[in-house]
Amino acid sequence: MKQICKLVALIAILGSAFCVGAEEPQILKTWSFQGAEGTVNMQLTQTVGSDGKTATVLHIYSPDGAPRSVAEEAGFLSKVLDDLPKAGIGHQALDWISFRFNESKAVSKVATYAASSKRWRESVKTKNMSVVYPLVTSFLNASGAYEEWDRVFKQHGLTLKVAGVEEVIMEPFSKARASCPIGTDCTNLLVPKDALVQMNVDPITHP
Repeated sequence: MKQICKLVALIAILGSAFCVGAEEPQILKTWSFQGAEGTVNMQLTQTVGSDGKTATVLHIYSPDGAPRSVAEEAGFLSKVLDDLPKAGIGHQALDWISFRFNESKAVSKVATYAASSKRWRESVKTKNMSVVYPLVTSFLNASGAYEEWDRVFKQHGLTLKVAGVEEVIMEPFSKARASCPIGTDCTNLLVPKDALVQMNVDPITHP
């Protein structure tokens, strides 16, 4: 299992993640795609940590701040993965993906999970970030918010799992474009709408 590195803002618009104490990342390659609502960049970097270990990270971001789509990004990721061997980079070299969770479909899925969670409601009331962050991480994994991405990576023998989040931003449930689960009250409920995410890339293992 990969070490969960502390997520910090390297460049505000990029929202990169790296291990504290690491050297300046080396940019290996940048892909630029035109989405329905703006440009989406995917930048591959390599960083040598203070322990001498190398981390290869794919950063996904919109340089102009335009809305992004999980489905569109899945198509872009497929092209990136097809292109990696041509650049002399093996798929197994990828360690994690760094991005901001704010795509509308993903936000809606996570909001539904949050609305169904008693622990979430309690943690939001007390503003206990030590509970909020792990819950957002679990919601991102359990809700299938990025299942389109995972399907693309599985074609290359890899699987994705969110390892951690930081900089979580909230919004009222009413703005999340999600249906309130039956038997719950979503009035005045705050749910995640944005976060800095580290998503690990691991080989698929068979028992």
